[in-house]
Amino acid sequence: MSESVSVKETSKIIHKQVSDAYTSIELFAGAGGMAPGMEKAGFKHLLLNDFDRYATETLLRNRPHWNVICGDVAEIDFSPYVGKVDLLSGGFPCQSFSYAGKKMGLEDTRGTLFYEFARALKEVQPKVFVAENVRGLVSHDHGHTLRTMISVFESMGYEVLEPRVLKAVHYRVP
Repeated sequence: MSESVSVKETSKIIHKQVSDAYTSIELFAGAGGMAPGMEKAGFKHLLLNDFDRYATETLLRNRPHWNVICGDVAEIDFSPYVGKVDLLSGGFPCQSFSYAGKKMGLEDTRGTLFYEFARALKEVQPKVFVAENVRGLVSHDHGHTLRTMISVFESMGYEVLEPRVLKAVHYRVP
């Protein structure tokens, strides 16, 4: 006879296994857009970074135990994290690709921060990554910008899933 386990008990078991197993780095973390959700899913953040002082102060106020670095991502040495990170996530600045912006893409300094995300990916070599941005990235420069980004990721040996536009309201998040 098999033992039955309730959904609630199973959830606790899975959460325990995940929290002991998975680590992450989040770049362009802001005041914690993705980080609390990742923490809730069981990820242990080894590093969070944002350039905005007020955003990082908010992160530290809400999670004083997190390793939050306020400063230019270009100045971070990721070598200590090689082989220690399961997930690299981040939403590199979107103004360059947004319908509301000037749509300068990779010609805008903020748009080039994508390359810093790619550098971190190359240096850290996590098992997976999540790169988040705005809907406008899909059609920016007739899709050329996104194809360029995917090409960069694939050149590092990553398989990129078909990019999708998700609506936050469907997931009951802001």
